[in-house]
Amino acid sequence: MKQFDVLIIGAGVVGNAIAREISKKNTVTVGVLEKEPDTAFGISGRNSGVLHAGFNNKPGSFMAKLCVQGSEGFEKEAAELKLPFKKTGKLITAGFEEDLARLQKLKEQGEANGVKELRIIGREELETLAGYDAGFGALWSGMTGIFDPFQYTIALAEAAAEQGTEYLFGRQVVEIAPKGKSQAAPSNAAGSGSFLVTAENHSTGEREQYRTEILINSAGLFADEICRMVGINDYKIHPCRGEYHILEKRQPWLLELPIYPIPNEKDGGLGVHLTPAIHGNILIGPSAEYLTAEQEREEYSTTRDVMVRLNEEGVALFPELNIGDCIHSFSGIRPKLASEAEGGYADFVIEESKRVPGFIQLVGIESPGMTASIPIARMVAQMTEEIRVRNKSCEAQWQGSESKSAQTGLLQAVSGEPGDEKMLCRCEGITERAVLEAYDRILYIGAIPTVKGLKNRTRVTMGNCQGSFCTINIIEVLEKKRNVDPLALLWNGFGSLMFEGRVKE
Repeated sequence: MKQFDVLIIGAGVVGNAIAREISKKNTVTVGVLEKEPDTAFGISGRNSGVLHAGFNNKPGSFMAKLCVQGSEGFEKEAAELKLPFKKTGKLITAGFEEDLARLQKLKEQGEANGVKELRIIGREELETLAGYDAGFGALWSGMTGIFDPFQYTIALAEAAAEQGTEYLFGRQVVEIAPKGKSQAAPSNAAGSGSFLVTAENHSTGEREQYRTEILINSAGLFADEICRMVGINDYKIHPCRGEYHILEKRQPWLLELPIYPIPNEKDGGLGVHLTPAIHGNILIGPSAEYLTAEQEREEYSTTRDVMVRLNEEGVALFPELNIGDCIHSFSGIRPKLASEAEGGYADFVIEESKRVPGFIQLVGIESPGMTASIPIARMVAQMTEEIRVRNKSCEAQWQGSESKSAQTGLLQAVSGEPGDEKMLCRCEGITERAVLEAYDRILYIGAIPTVKGLKNRTRVTMGNCQGSFCTINIIEVLEKKRNVDPLALLWNGFGSLMFEGRVKE
């Protein structure tokens, strides 16, 4: 049984940011349980990649406060993480003259939140900034930017791992025995009375147990289920799916900054918008549709009706779009606390449970959760510090660094030969060397190698051919230079084997 001072459930962007923040203290052992093979496989890798400014959120809310903090500090954090970031600004356009009053309300709300660089612009300036006649006017947000959500989430995980955090991938939490109910350790054992977490190891099919003094619930779409495991039944996640189109890079210069419509206050999102991705593609979306009770929470399908609507609304925002340039479609799901009947947004829940001391719950962390991830992490790290001070009986554990040193030793990078500059992916210009380096980085954080994990780190299979050229090249080089068995290689999640067997031996 492994024991940690702090155990985090969920290796999404917020969970990784928390791990990075807490593990800065070299006296604290930190573990992260993640049910997927790798980080950024869930909702953290399924969004627009937009840094939000904070004017869409209710003044005084966690959403508003933490989004503004995240926006203002992001450029510095991106530089530290070596993350490509571009401060583009954003336009929220008024399609009709009567919409201008709503833009003014958005501006006033943003100013109440402390958002900088907001102003209302007229039709002439809007046309200059957008490059075409985009409406009667717009709200200009100078703090908005774009980045790669995959690379950001991965960079946070790598930083946490470098500081000693131990990632345990393919572990799905199935049971939690809170303090006072855990009898697995003798009364005089270190950590006695702490949380006992049981997880199913998807690689082996076996159940494993972990003990921790502080348990952090950063499980995203399943945060309410984790709460129920410790006896908290206060929350219900309402999954809301958003679908996207990705256009190829043929004409990226046509759109240099995100363009949004005025958001519908009752909708589950900000409306279908256009975003130039940091790597040159254009995204159309997302839609906003609540999933039914009969659907799985991770129902990431795309649907014909919504795809058609995205085309129509995208062209309405930007008539020069060529929908024929679409190379891929995908969806993401928002873990909303506001139901479809309620509409709009419920605030983030970020708190230590009053009923279950030592249990920190993060529920309903939807957009702008990615923008707010580092301020959220700092807030949670402060909570853990307060719990540490309060738990005098664990003082010796917290002040010792022996177990932390042992954890760090488990996370040494596994590097084979670097590979050469042979091009494996023509569409994105990715070399053999880059793919092998990405494979080694997957192993470094303790993740399970998949083609999707390589894709998230290098962009292989993301180009116009969507992997029809490069996939076989990737498999061949992994087999030859990393001794990977193609029959055991996963495409993305567990069960998604690339091959059924060999045609000939």
